Amino acid sequence: MTDLTEKGSGSDTTKKTCVDCQTSKTPLWRGGPAGPKSLCNACGIRLRKKRSEVLRKEIREKHEMIKKKDKKRDHHQKIQIQMNNKKNNKISACLKLRLLAFGREVMLQRSAMGSSRQQLGEEEQAAVLLMALSCGSVYA
Repeated sequence: MTDLTEKGSGSDTTKKTCVDCQTSKTPLWRGGPAGPKSLCNACGIRLRKKRSEVLRKEIREKHEMIKKKDKKRDHHQKIQIQMNNKKNNKISACLKLRLLAFGREVMLQRSAMGSSRQQLGEEEQAAVLLMALSCGSVYA
């Protein structure tokens, strides 16, 4: 703000001018980088618009960075889940093979025992049912 003091008939008159455009007539003085009431109304509004645009741009960039980080994290999580699923599939396939082999063994032992067929006990039935459920050959 430039103060021009006119020395007239014994009274000091101060004329304000805008720091940016040097105008002295404005309906409202606004604050600017040079302090309060240093900009005319038009320059103050222009400065405020510039500041808000810069802030919006910064916020937008931060959101984009967060989205990129989330996207990378989601991608890594998907890969981890796929790898875990593959491991689980391998394990479950191995278990299925073991159960089938065990079932064959039981069948061979039963056939070797002879034609007299014994009824499975309650615990044996529960064990066989549990094995069948765990390998996925029977659904509850």
